[in-house]
Amino acid sequence: MRQLGHIKRQRGISLVVSLVLLVGVTVVSLSTLSTSLLEMLMAGAEEARMTAFQKAQAGIEAIASEPANFAVVGGVGDSNCTTSFSGSESCSRSSLTLPAGFDSAKHAARSERLNPLLACPPRAFATSCDAFKVAHFSIDSRFKDTANRGGRSEILQGFMVLVPLGGEEVVLTDADYVSP
Repeated sequence: MRQLGHIKRQRGISLVVSLVLLVGVTVVSLSTLSTSLLEMLMAGAEEARMTAFQKAQAGIEAIASEPANFAVVGGVGDSNCTTSFSGSESCSRSSLTLPAGFDSAKHAARSERLNPLLACPPRAFATSCDAFKVAHFSIDSRFKDTANRGGRSEILQGFMVLVPLGGEEVVLTDADYVSP
């Protein structure tokens, strides 16, 4: 008889223990879900950043592949921009062109002459000052697609244009420079 009284007093304790365990599992699940959502947002932002960087770099490569974009005219600060370029910098000309496939609403670029006179090329080019001169340029390439949750990137890269004396211009990038 004593055993039955003891069982009657403990009725419902298993329900309370089960509810406490269920609340604990729910809290852990919600915490894991929150962490997973945050990691997914971070991965999406990183992907957008990398895509924007690659598109800005593609803009530099497209501009560098067109010799007409590096006309050796004017002096220091002479600049050539795409029509979509906006910023505090002013542009001497707006004739810089990006090839087909570049969205002018998202891409913008600016090329600027950095030195006033043609200089002798670096020794690593293994050429003489009698055969070539060098003009220095910088290219500012911008990509912005924040309206579509895309990324935004700006890259500034230096270029040298080898100008053969009495010949056609040759464009070299920093990657073409070999240290002795």
